Amino acid sequence: MTVVKPLWEETRDLHRACEQHIVGGAMATGNPPRIWYAAWLRALFQIHNVIDLQAPSELLRSYQILEDMSCMDIMVGELRSANAYIKTLDNPKAIDGAIYVLTGAHLMGGEIMRRRLEDFPTKHLEWEDRKASIAVLQTYRTRNDITEEARACFQALLNIMDEILFLYPTLI
Repeated sequence: MTVVKPLWEETRDLHRACEQHIVGGAMATGNPPRIWYAAWLRALFQIHNVIDLQAPSELLRSYQILEDMSCMDIMVGELRSANAYIKTLDNPKAIDGAIYVLTGAHLMGGEIMRRRLEDFPTKHLEWEDRKASIAVLQTYRTRNDITEEARACFQALLNIMDEILFLYPTLI
């Protein structure tokens, strides 16, 4: 008999890799270079423009990310790695995997990040009804049919962080 592990456990290695990435680590400290944060918001906006078309209303983030982007005085172009990932979001399971990863990040880790990112816009980490949003997220967290799709999202986030580092290396 095959034991099915919870989704969080099946993605733990990639989740940890995102947290340990130099860009992810800078975000976690609450003091990333502003250009990195602006590029990160841009990538999130690119992805959310696709997944928010299918996401439950409690989890929508495009508008809040756009608000955060407008508060930054730094303009960045689209990230190729985000565009490459968007092309894979062509079926409901792929979108659900992305919703699981990104909503989990925005809701759970985002609550801590919001407090650390004092000098940065964080509307995308604020929730009108956090309790209701967590309840909706739970419907994704308990699924065991989107493991590969969630792993693909984490890998895309790593690729995005690599691209940010490549585009803005002098800020290390």
